[in-house]
Amino acid sequence: MNINPSQAANAVTPQEAHRFQAADPAHFSAAAEFARLPQMPSHGDVNAAIVRFTPNAVTDWHSHAQGQYLIVTEGTGRFQEWGKPVQTIKKGDVVWIAPNVKHWHGAGEFTAMAHIALSPAQDNAVTWLEKVDLPKTAKPVAQISGSLKPAQLTLIPLAYAVATGNSAQLDTAIDQGLAAGLTVSELTEAVSHQFAYIGAPKTLNGVAALQKRLEARKAQGIHDPQGQPATNLGNADYYTLGTQTLAELSQAPTSRPIFDFAPALDYAIKAQLFGYQFARDNLAAPERELVTLASLAAQGKAVNGQLRSHLRVLKNLGAGDEQMAQILAALEKAAGKEVVENVRGVWEEVQR
Repeated sequence: MNINPSQAANAVTPQEAHRFQAADPAHFSAAAEFARLPQMPSHGDVNAAIVRFTPNAVTDWHSHAQGQYLIVTEGTGRFQEWGKPVQTIKKGDVVWIAPNVKHWHGAGEFTAMAHIALSPAQDNAVTWLEKVDLPKTAKPVAQISGSLKPAQLTLIPLAYAVATGNSAQLDTAIDQGLAAGLTVSELTEAVSHQFAYIGAPKTLNGVAALQKRLEARKAQGIHDPQGQPATNLGNADYYTLGTQTLAELSQAPTSRPIFDFAPALDYAIKAQLFGYQFARDNLAAPERELVTLASLAAQGKAVNGQLRSHLRVLKNLGAGDEQMAQILAALEKAAGKEVVENVRGVWEEVQR
């Protein structure tokens, strides 16, 4: 639907009134669509369109004879000018592309993106060029390489003890973790990470018990390594960051809300858990997933759906049967055969 502003003082086009049509697949790497907006009169008319990109859909390299504005309205995407690095663009960003500058733009690898394109209507030919050799996203999450280290494996009884409230087992796990090379920073972060999986009361009790044990060790003259604090990212957009991190961990698109009818939960999971907590670099993603696995295992079959999701994440991070055998052995010492058999069964489902 096109509206000529000269025929009406004001015109509002409701979202549902936009008439989208498929973008020419000859110039896009995946599905994209656009809808024309009302043309704006000026010294020269200006064309406007909404363009919506599905995850990993980008344009070919191209240029505009008189340039173009892009206003990102939804999601997170990418923009690159020839000879310069790829830039991330997100909702609210405005991109000016100068005349005859070779460039491409589109969605993120796992995130959808929509923008409004504003272009002079006259003499602004688009010159389409070659396909984009899409860059491989550098994954900020660490990967599992080879056998799990003793320090990593001590996180399993630690998390299980916190989840079950077993103070004696927790004290032993703290001692074992420190002896294996974990730092106070890593231990504190591991227990704090359990908040999303076992709730605030048990996590608070776990942190208090950890602090008490560390103070007792200090009173005995033991000097435990403090380790490095997490890097302060400042005023980061943790929702966007969490959406991207979750996409990388799950290797699936995550642009839609986790639950449409529960936006607060979607924000908490993406911004707080996968955004803020996973961005804290004093504990890497594989260690966080080991903590998560033990936390969920302690709750039995009722949370097998969540356990299945996180076992897939461990698999995506590089865990195979060798690493799972190590994990199950450590879990059996902490939790017993019944818990281990449940985890083993879910792992076998993930492997199919």
